[in-house]
Amino acid sequence: MNLDLDKIVPSNFIEEEILDDLKNGRSKEVITRCPPEPSGYWHIGHCKAWIIDFETAIKFGGYTYLRMDDTNPSKEQGEFADSYMADLEWLGYKPKAMIFASESYFDKIYEIAEELIMQGDAYVDELPQEKQLAMKGTLTEPGVESPYRNRPKEESLQLFRDMKAGKYPDGSLTLRAKIDMAHPNILMRDPIIYKISREHHYKTGDKWCIYPLYDFAHPMEDALEGVTYSLCDMTFRVHRELYDWFIEHGWKKPFAPKQREFSTLNLENVLLGKRYLKELVNQKKVMGWDDPRFMTIVGMKRRGYTADGIKNFINSCGVVQSESTIPFVALEYFIREDLNKIATRAMVVTDPLKVVITNYPEDKELEFDVQNNPNDETAGTHKSVFSREIYIEKEDFALNPPPKYNRLVVGGIVRLKGAYIIKCNNVVYDENGNIDHLECEYIENTLSGEENSNMKVKGTIHFVSSKNCFEVTIRNFKNLTKKEYLWPSKALANGTPIDDILEEDSLVETKALAENYLKNAKPYDKFQFMRKGYYSMDKDSDENNYIFNSTVSLKDGYKINK
Repeated sequence: MNLDLDKIVPSNFIEEEILDDLKNGRSKEVITRCPPEPSGYWHIGHCKAWIIDFETAIKFGGYTYLRMDDTNPSKEQGEFADSYMADLEWLGYKPKAMIFASESYFDKIYEIAEELIMQGDAYVDELPQEKQLAMKGTLTEPGVESPYRNRPKEESLQLFRDMKAGKYPDGSLTLRAKIDMAHPNILMRDPIIYKISREHHYKTGDKWCIYPLYDFAHPMEDALEGVTYSLCDMTFRVHRELYDWFIEHGWKKPFAPKQREFSTLNLENVLLGKRYLKELVNQKKVMGWDDPRFMTIVGMKRRGYTADGIKNFINSCGVVQSESTIPFVALEYFIREDLNKIATRAMVVTDPLKVVITNYPEDKELEFDVQNNPNDETAGTHKSVFSREIYIEKEDFALNPPPKYNRLVVGGIVRLKGAYIIKCNNVVYDENGNIDHLECEYIENTLSGEENSNMKVKGTIHFVSSKNCFEVTIRNFKNLTKKEYLWPSKALANGTPIDDILEEDSLVETKALAENYLKNAKPYDKFQFMRKGYYSMDKDSDENNYIFNSTVSLKDGYKINK
């Protein structure tokens, strides 16, 4: 590691500790890990953890492993594990290696468990797990020791080997750490570290009928991997004491990993928690794990969010220990900021009103250039068309305009984006008394960019030509859960039925007219529909139905403190 430590400026308490460790020789390098359990797709809460893991290692010239913490075969599937590398690549990170704990570490973890037995730090218990739990005690009362706690270590070792050999039924025996049944931290009261479970493992098949529990496997995997800083959110703070105990008694080597915690990501009115998302997927209440209303990485990508926008949002939250709740609009702010830099501009009319330009020839078309992105000089332009028959937004015309209305009215003028100034002369109604179309005239010599165009107008509106448009589907989204549920996962945990918290109209599909340029769009392409918002082409699109997901509004009143 060729770093000038004196030039590194730590930006949070974790980096301060790492820098001090490196300067004082307590650590030689910075190795982190992102250790998902492959039981569901990653969501934005995971994003925070993984971004901190990678960015911390990068800052100190280190690296990060992607490790499948696959110790619970009843919940895990290869489908989820396969998605994680793609998610990291999309976020812009490349791990040192992708490791499956079941393949790489299970044999060694088993050996460490035997060592704990022979050290007198673990024993095989024959009590049912329900009985063990009942004997744990409370926050004010100590637990009760198992009658098997002090059995000879040789006997525990043989029983443990028999467990591994499949001689006992599921749940009949467990291996427990021997710590302190009166410890103030209930997790330290002789926790289970191995159980019998004849679940078929998606990676190792039926090789194992015993599996290590997370609190034991995780620190051993960190140590075997050479991890120096095991970074996780504050929900694991109470587990740190147990983590350190296993490192001290099971690893016993220098440069052992340190667990350090940071605040969780609490987003208002956003449903997280893999068990709840999985329930919605299994009940087919959503399109799948990549439903654009999900804050999974695959869902956010499908909706049109950008990796940089997400990372900028996460970085704005900081690495702190104090918990806070962040409004959803804060995330949207950073997505909007990034999309403004990269999204291609296009004209799409979402609620069309036909306009006939009475003084423009029926057989004539005028091509003009539309700038693809005014923030990017290299983005170029594309061709759009002005013709006799065009479509504007219904909201851009008013019979009885409100104060300060600067769009089209009878007898008034407005500029068409990229084309001419037009004047509205007449409103044509259908047989039911509804507006059928407007009759307007274009004003010569007012084409955008013409030097002799000196007429001033207060409003500019977008449009599409009937000769240069096609119908598309717009998917409009609200948050998946009702606004009154600021913390949906807590409501579900407290027994609220999942159907009660779901927003009834979180997805509404409408039709719109888009300029033909959008026929070149590909899934996940990002656009700003002028004056409407940001949209991304959905993967369900085909040549007969172009679908665009509403990503985020064009503007919002939220302001970030910079």
